[in-house]
Amino acid sequence: MGELYYYVWEFVTSVTIIVLVAAYIIHDRLTLRYEKLEENEKNLKLERLSMMTRIILGVMAFLGGLGWMFYMQTHTLFISPELEGFHNMVPAIVMGVIGLIVFAGGIQKYLKAGKSH
Repeated sequence: MGELYYYVWEFVTSVTIIVLVAAYIIHDRLTLRYEKLEENEKNLKLERLSMMTRIILGVMAFLGGLGWMFYMQTHTLFISPELEGFHNMVPAIVMGVIGLIVFAGGIQKYLKAGKSH
């Protein structure tokens, strides 16, 4: 069981890093593209990009946390039953909470942008 535990951590860590690097590259490329626009249009597009990035990454982190919790509930990963407990769910819960916070920030920006137009 210890081997499966290691592979789950390796998978979650690898996917998280890949998603964050891809998001950074896409955000950077779009930011550079928007820098060539007029000031007013550039600011609108950069604000929208920031909002959409927060919403998408927030949803992904929240769903990732839920998926992780579901997996932990449906699979036995631990070397011995004595090592099981609530503390095993804490990383998934933290990931989900961070996702909700980031998502809420994106939604707040979205609502604020809607009121200003």
